[in-house]
Amino acid sequence: MKEIIAIIRNECTELTKKSLDAVGVKGVTFISVIGRGRQGGTICSPDPEGTLRREVCVQIMHQRGLIDNPEDPKYHVPVEKEFELGFLPKKMLMMVADDNEVPLIVSTIIQINKSEHQGDGRIFICPIVDAVRIRTGERGTKALL
Repeated sequence: MKEIIAIIRNECTELTKKSLDAVGVKGVTFISVIGRGRQGGTICSPDPEGTLRREVCVQIMHQRGLIDNPEDPKYHVPVEKEFELGFLPKKMLMMVADDNEVPLIVSTIIQINKSEHQGDGRIFICPIVDAVRIRTGERGTKALL
Protein backbone atom coordinates (compact mmCIF):
# COMPACT_ATOMS: atom_id res chain seq x y z
CA MET A 1 0.00 0.00 0.00
CA LYS A 2 1.07 3.56 -0.69
CA GLU A 3 -0.09 6.96 0.45
CA ILE A 4 -0.32 9.49 -2.36
CA ILE A 5 -0.11 13.13 -1.31
CA ALA A 6 -0.63 15.69 -4.05
CA ILE A 7 -0.47 19.48 -3.85
CA ILE A 8 -2.46 21.06 -6.71
CA ARG A 9 -3.85 24.42 -7.81
CA ASN A 10 -7.26 25.31 -6.38
CA GLU A 11 -8.82 25.77 -9.80
CA CYS A 12 -8.05 22.13 -10.69
CA THR A 13 -9.87 20.65 -7.68
CA GLU A 14 -13.22 19.75 -9.25
CA LEU A 15 -11.78 18.25 -12.42
CA THR A 16 -9.27 16.27 -10.35
CA LYS A 17 -12.11 14.90 -8.16
CA LYS A 18 -14.11 13.83 -11.22
CA SER A 19 -11.09 12.28 -12.91
CA LEU A 20 -10.04 10.29 -9.85
CA ASP A 21 -13.62 9.07 -9.44
CA ALA A 22 -13.64 8.03 -13.12
CA VAL A 23 -10.56 5.82 -12.60
CA GLY A 24 -12.11 4.18 -9.53
CA VAL A 25 -10.56 6.12 -6.64
CA LYS A 26 -13.15 6.29 -3.86
CA GLY A 27 -11.39 7.63 -0.79
CA VAL A 28 -9.71 11.01 -1.16
CA THR A 29 -9.22 13.73 1.43
CA PHE A 30 -8.96 17.31 0.17
CA ILE A 31 -7.49 19.92 2.49
CA SER A 32 -7.07 23.66 1.86
CA VAL A 33 -3.44 24.60 2.46
CA ILE A 34 -1.09 27.49 1.81
CA GLY A 35 2.53 27.21 0.86
CA ARG A 36 5.23 28.06 -1.59
CA GLY A 37 7.64 26.14 -3.73
CA ARG A 38 10.14 27.03 -6.40
CA GLN A 39 8.00 29.96 -7.55
CA GLY A 40 8.57 31.57 -4.14
CA GLY A 41 4.96 32.60 -3.57
CA THR A 42 4.74 34.84 -6.62
CA ILE A 43 2.05 34.80 -9.28
CA CYS A 44 1.71 36.51 -12.65
CA SER A 45 -1.66 38.05 -13.22
CA PRO A 46 -3.13 40.41 -15.78
CA ASP A 47 -2.45 44.04 -14.87
CA PRO A 48 -5.59 46.01 -15.82
CA GLU A 49 -3.84 49.35 -15.26
CA GLY A 50 -0.91 48.41 -17.51
CA THR A 51 -3.23 47.00 -20.15
CA LEU A 52 -5.31 50.19 -20.13
CA ARG A 53 -2.15 52.31 -20.49
CA ARG A 54 -1.12 50.20 -23.50
CA GLU A 55 -4.58 50.63 -25.10
CA VAL A 56 -4.38 54.42 -24.69
CA CYS A 57 -0.85 54.47 -26.15
CA VAL A 58 -2.02 52.44 -29.16
CA GLN A 59 -4.82 54.95 -29.81
CA ILE A 60 -2.44 57.92 -29.52
CA MET A 61 0.11 56.29 -31.88
CA HIS A 62 -2.72 55.61 -34.37
CA GLN A 63 -3.89 59.24 -34.20
CA ARG A 64 -0.32 60.39 -34.84
CA GLY A 65 0.00 58.03 -37.82
CA LEU A 66 2.66 55.86 -36.20
CA ILE A 67 0.64 52.65 -36.61
CA ASP A 68 -1.83 51.71 -39.33
CA ASN A 69 -4.21 49.27 -37.64
CA PRO A 70 -4.88 49.85 -33.93
CA GLU A 71 -7.09 46.72 -33.92
CA ASP A 72 -4.14 44.45 -34.78
CA PRO A 73 -4.01 41.71 -32.07
CA LYS A 74 -0.28 42.32 -31.49
CA TYR A 75 -1.21 45.63 -29.81
CA HIS A 76 -3.74 44.04 -27.47
CA VAL A 77 -1.76 41.43 -25.53
CA PRO A 78 -2.69 41.81 -21.83
CA VAL A 79 0.07 43.21 -19.67
CA GLU A 80 1.05 40.80 -16.90
CA LYS A 81 2.41 41.83 -13.55
CA GLU A 82 4.17 39.69 -10.97
CA PHE A 83 2.70 39.80 -7.47
CA GLU A 84 4.57 38.61 -4.36
CA LEU A 85 2.08 36.87 -2.07
CA GLY A 86 4.47 34.95 0.18
CA PHE A 87 2.28 31.86 0.36
CA LEU A 88 -0.23 30.66 -2.22
CA PRO A 89 -3.49 28.82 -1.57
CA LYS A 90 -3.49 25.24 -2.82
CA LYS A 91 -5.35 21.98 -2.26
CA MET A 92 -3.69 18.93 -0.75
CA LEU A 93 -5.10 15.53 -1.70
CA MET A 94 -4.36 12.50 0.41
CA MET A 95 -5.31 8.94 -0.46
CA VAL A 96 -4.11 5.40 0.20
CA ALA A 97 -4.07 2.90 -2.63
CA ASP A 98 -2.88 -0.59 -3.44
CA ASP A 99 0.59 -0.57 -5.02
CA ASN A 100 -0.69 -1.58 -8.46
CA GLU A 101 -3.15 1.38 -8.57
CA VAL A 102 -0.51 4.03 -7.86
CA PRO A 103 0.74 4.57 -11.46
CA LEU A 104 -2.81 5.17 -12.77
CA ILE A 105 -3.64 7.57 -9.94
CA VAL A 106 -0.39 9.51 -10.36
CA SER A 107 -0.76 9.77 -14.14
CA THR A 108 -4.38 10.94 -13.74
CA ILE A 109 -3.35 13.69 -11.31
CA ILE A 110 -0.53 14.79 -13.64
CA GLN A 111 -2.77 14.76 -16.73
CA ILE A 112 -5.36 17.03 -15.10
CA ASN A 113 -3.00 19.40 -13.30
CA LYS A 114 -0.09 19.88 -15.72
CA SER A 115 -0.10 23.35 -17.28
CA GLU A 116 3.66 23.65 -18.00
CA HIS A 117 3.86 26.62 -15.58
CA GLN A 118 5.47 26.93 -12.19
CA GLY A 119 3.02 26.14 -9.42
CA ASP A 120 1.44 23.04 -10.98
CA GLY A 121 2.20 21.18 -7.75
CA ARG A 122 3.91 18.07 -6.43
CA ILE A 123 3.04 14.44 -5.80
CA PHE A 124 4.60 12.45 -2.97
CA ILE A 125 4.31 8.67 -2.70
CA CYS A 126 4.94 7.13 0.71
CA PRO A 127 4.87 3.52 1.91
CA ILE A 128 2.06 2.52 4.26
CA VAL A 129 2.77 -0.19 6.82
CA ASP A 130 -0.85 -1.05 7.59
CA ALA A 131 -4.43 0.23 7.44
CA VAL A 132 -7.29 -0.62 9.78
CA ARG A 133 -11.01 -0.08 9.19
CA ILE A 134 -12.27 1.05 12.59
CA ARG A 135 -15.82 -0.29 12.15
CA THR A 136 -14.88 -3.87 11.24
CA GLY A 137 -11.25 -4.23 12.26
CA GLU A 138 -10.28 -5.28 8.72
CA ARG A 139 -6.61 -4.71 7.98
CA GLY A 140 -4.37 -4.08 4.98
CA THR A 141 -5.89 -3.69 1.53
CA LYS A 142 -9.22 -5.09 2.79
CA ALA A 143 -9.53 -1.94 4.88
CA LEU A 144 -9.28 0.16 1.70
CA LEU A 145 -12.14 -1.48 -0.17
